[in-house]
Amino acid sequence: MPGVSITTAVRTGPTSTTVRASSQAFFVGLAERGPADEAVLVTSLAEFEETFGGYVTYAYLHPTVQTFFEEGGTQCYIARVVGPAATSAQVLLNVGGVGGANCIRLTANGPGDWAHDMDIEVVASSSSKNIKLYYNDELVYATGLKTTTAALVNAINSSPIASKYMAAVKLTDGMPEASAATAFGAGTFTDGADDRTDNTVDTSFTAFADALELFNDSFGPGAVSCPETHAINADLITHANTYNRIALCHLAEAATGITAAAASLSAETGSEHAALYYPWVYVPTDVAGVSRLIPPDGYAAGKRALAHNQTGPHQPYAGLISAARFVTGVEVDVNKTLGDSLDADYVNAIRIIANTVRIYGARSLSLDTENFRFITTQDTVNSVVSEANASMEDLIFAVVDGRGGLFSSIEGRLTGICERMKAVGALYEAYDANGKLIDPGYSVKCDTSINTTAQLAGGTVKAQLGIRVSPIGDKIEVTIVKSNLTSTVTV
Repeated sequence: MPGVSITTAVRTGPTSTTVRASSQAFFVGLAERGPADEAVLVTSLAEFEETFGGYVTYAYLHPTVQTFFEEGGTQCYIARVVGPAATSAQVLLNVGGVGGANCIRLTANGPGDWAHDMDIEVVASSSSKNIKLYYNDELVYATGLKTTTAALVNAINSSPIASKYMAAVKLTDGMPEASAATAFGAGTFTDGADDRTDNTVDTSFTAFADALELFNDSFGPGAVSCPETHAINADLITHANTYNRIALCHLAEAATGITAAAASLSAETGSEHAALYYPWVYVPTDVAGVSRLIPPDGYAAGKRALAHNQTGPHQPYAGLISAARFVTGVEVDVNKTLGDSLDADYVNAIRIIANTVRIYGARSLSLDTENFRFITTQDTVNSVVSEANASMEDLIFAVVDGRGGLFSSIEGRLTGICERMKAVGALYEAYDANGKLIDPGYSVKCDTSINTTAQLAGGTVKAQLGIRVSPIGDKIEVTIVKSNLTSTVTV
């Protein structure tokens, strides 16, 4: 079918010749309320709480999102997970009160018993009606006086505030009878439940893995994680490999068998798209002096976003840039010996350095250490893929002319992407011994040598883009030579 198709490959040996989309995160988890059939973009903890509610003891999603924003994140998508038998509470408004025809059905926006805290009041004034919504006994929305059932329904469904709590459906033309505040799920009304306990019975956590599919390719690059469980790490890697994203993985609390767990994930196809972090971290709560232990996903995602937005996808979110602003401690004190062991096992340690919590590793889980030792390598490739895909979309259905106009346009756009990446240091330029530039760290080709007439007749135009991603220095070795009093100090 028509469209853009981009593939990536590894080149061995030398070559001849602010808010970045990549900084965003994707979180799958449990929440107090909110929709469970769509991915929702949030740009602050306040926005998250408006849609998904506050902290609940059975979930890590809320503190993970809070940590993400506190540590430098700017935007993330949320996929709420519920059980297979989840239901949403409803209220039926009647013409003439109880026993009359149903005229409006109000359905809570998302499954769960959270809707018990919602109340609906119908206020009458002459021939007009006003529907008021209360949450936790506070008025959060009112339709205002309307003269028809359709106007009441439209007011609710078009309101950005009301739609976070409920959706309305017109059943008949009759206007609802005036009534005192009535709770969702009370009396004869349909109750709601999130059925979340069924997810823990399923030891493969398929509901969490299935929710990843809500993050389709239209959302672009970023990092994906599931703070609720490490059981879907392999699914995260598969997703990241499919959608050109990065999987942020963690282990169980007080994990044992770290080496075996890392080896298992490294064997997954697409492991260059994944990074594993250890241990869990402590974050503050609303109670002074009381901390909460959570998986490191939100911390890693927040520092990744900070690095991408400040510098670019090639900037490691480790070391000084990862110094914690919100995270207060770590579950396990990782010393240098343990840190070296973790690094050898492709695990990124979170350590206390200079009295601050820092991420002290930038390794991917890939066994191909020559090409994908660092997670920033795949992050950079993902950014190029994403930009190239977006840029090429404008050229779909362009006419292929004999003078090579389309070829030039494609080469120009790909070159522009690479020049921008080179300018911020993401691509590694090659120079000879005399300081002469060999190549700029990339090469672009779109010409007749790779586009035959027969191929063009079938509607396919091919381009080739080669890039050399800049490495990073995660080890600094210094040799100190002592000179005696009668010798010249030199090295």
